[in-house]
Amino acid sequence: MNSVKPPLEPRLRRRRRLIWGTVLPAILLLVLAARLLTLPIHMGDAQEAHGGDDGAGMVNAADKLHILNIVERWRAPFVEGTGKSVSGDLEGGRTDLETALERTDNPQDDCTVRTNLVITISQQSDKAKEAGDEAKEKQLAEEALKLIEEGPEGCLDGSDDGNEGEAGRKQQEQKDKLEEQTGKGEPDEEPKDPDEGDDKKEEGSDGEEEEKDPKQKELEERNQNGQQESETNRREEEGEEKGGGGGVDKPW
Repeated sequence: MNSVKPPLEPRLRRRRRLIWGTVLPAILLLVLAARLLTLPIHMGDAQEAHGGDDGAGMVNAADKLHILNIVERWRAPFVEGTGKSVSGDLEGGRTDLETALERTDNPQDDCTVRTNLVITISQQSDKAKEAGDEAKEKQLAEEALKLIEEGPEGCLDGSDDGNEGEAGRKQQEQKDKLEEQTGKGEPDEEPKDPDEGDDKKEEGSDGEEEEKDPKQKELEERNQNGQQESETNRREEEGEEKGGGGGVDKPW
């Protein structure tokens, strides 16, 4: 005969729920702490590999970053994509970098990822040029230029790129190169006509003469008024000497 388990007391059920409610958050905190502690180590490995142009080393570091990838989720695909691009897998690198760009949540991280993505697409454009595919070369160059134009404020000029201006400098270098590939570079300045400068000088001289005329006229009027006043004073003095009465009115 099968026995029936007695139902758990309400107090015991509450205690179990309380235990699980306490243990699970503690486990999550431990996992988060482990992730935060190992993140700088793995990023250091990735930077060291990047400094030596070791694409395989970067991909290996990215594999470790993918574990418990719950903090700064853009870093793992960013490192992996950069490693693949360095190794020559431009298509795979671009895919990972596009994933990383979608996961960024601030302008500085966006600029960091965007810069490497622009460089990768620019290299794809160069490959198309080497293969003689001008249409694809221009298409890829325009895609890279669009990424630069859509970047956050302070990225291209390096004022707020999160890399002390390095990301902005690299983007500007790529921008100049890509504009040349797409024919969007600034046209050469037209040679200046030497006669044009002489004409402007003559116009300036005429203008100065016209400006001087009113002043000269005013001086002449003042001289005339002064002469008239002197003449009037002289006549008054003569009238007084002759015993005249009223004299002559002064001009206003």
